[in-house]
Amino acid sequence: MRTLAFHQVDVFAEQALAGNQLAVFFEADGLADVEMQALAREMNFSETTFVSMPVAGGSARVRIFTPAVELPFAGHPSVGTACELVRLGVVPAVEPITRVVLELGVGLTPVDVWVRHGHPVGATVHQGEPSFGATIPRDEAAAVLRLAAADLHPWLAPTCVGTGLTYAIVPLASVEALARAAVDLALLPVFETTYAELYAFAFTGRPTPWLEARCYAPLAGIAEDPATGSAAGPLAAFLAQAGLLAPGEVRVVAQGLRIDRPSYLQVAVVAGSDVSAVAMPPAVAMPPAVAPSAATPTAAAATAHDLAITDVTVGGSVHLVARGEVYLAD
Repeated sequence: MRTLAFHQVDVFAEQALAGNQLAVFFEADGLADVEMQALAREMNFSETTFVSMPVAGGSARVRIFTPAVELPFAGHPSVGTACELVRLGVVPAVEPITRVVLELGVGLTPVDVWVRHGHPVGATVHQGEPSFGATIPRDEAAAVLRLAAADLHPWLAPTCVGTGLTYAIVPLASVEALARAAVDLALLPVFETTYAELYAFAFTGRPTPWLEARCYAPLAGIAEDPATGSAAGPLAAFLAQAGLLAPGEVRVVAQGLRIDRPSYLQVAVVAGSDVSAVAMPPAVAMPPAVAPSAATPTAAAATAHDLAITDVTVGGSVHLVARGEVYLAD
């Protein structure tokens, strides 16, 4: 019988037993793909990661599985796994920031782990340059969320944006509309094939958290994701391209509120050679916003332009909640 050790962490959480759960399995070199998928299904979290020896110059090779499929990249698994590599000493802790490089399906992915008193407390994942895709017809975006067209934001258009993974970013008119949103499972397969997975958001009207978002991925085995770092990055890029998020400005996205897993993701973009936003401080999960821009932007404040975004960062706190072992037949 084989024994496989794992850690369970809560990512993007202000405290334990919140945020997005993650199981991190270590010494996974000998596992077959079907075993990793079965373990991810057994854990039944949004994602589970499997750590093995590096093969491409990174700190470790990491594979990411939902209960149904393998992913080439995901945000909260990158943040949580990097923290555990520092916690175990695989990457020696250096205060205040320890750089970890994960070998993911999308390639080498840098993660800056926040270290306090020798222990990891959170991390920021660098998602690289974003890509902007199709604008989504408003009626299609509203229908797949079981909403009326009037529930969509009046002047921000639903758009496909990617930073490793592509999402259908759907701006809504209010948090009340966001609370009513529910996926139409009959329309979803065609919508995702045509566009991408859904990430709906609304402005809260407050400086922090500035936004609330919801992510639906039932076709990947996740009815609603408590926190989606791989979608929060594209959202930040979308808002920056609209002229609503300045390079170097750190904003907080709340997610998981509607499913009792409150999560808080810090997002920022870097333009050109600016490095002011690449290493967020190891602070609390919900810091004050860096720039005093309006809590609820107006159309007059937005200036759409071709901003040269070179990096998108998403960060948040991480809490270790359990250690354990899984027993597998030889």
